[in-house]
Amino acid sequence: MNKGIEIITESVPSQDKANELLEKLAGAADSKAVFSEPVESGDYKVITAAEVTVGLGFGYGGGGAVGNVMGVEGEDTPTDNVGIGGGGGGGGMTMSRPVAAIEIGPHGVRIEPIVDPTKIALAFFTTLVSMFTLMGKMRRARRKPLR
Repeated sequence: MNKGIEIITESVPSQDKANELLEKLAGAADSKAVFSEPVESGDYKVITAAEVTVGLGFGYGGGGAVGNVMGVEGEDTPTDNVGIGGGGGGGGMTMSRPVAAIEIGPHGVRIEPIVDPTKIALAFFTTLVSMFTLMGKMRRARRKPLR
């Protein structure tokens, strides 16, 4: 997790640095991040599997001026100072969460899903709120006379 925080706060001063950052983020989704090293206990081995999400964004821009540029507001004299600017930035994040435990034993392989009760509760309450909102809109629509 510390490596992800390092990547987010790292500045991206050039295209080369941007490419390095992209490689680091893509490297976070390798097989070692998805599957853990096997843990052995007697005749059994357990391997955890994770879902890995990687997000990335970059932006670059530039500006400039041609010819003489007017000075401070109120001055009628143009100056020879010509402004040119540019900049860029980017960011990324990686996130992972366990999704399954793979058990390898004398009787074969068994995969046990790892259930996230928070996600289930959020989905339930989101569905409930959506249903009540829709029922309210249907009730109001039924009361309005047709024209």
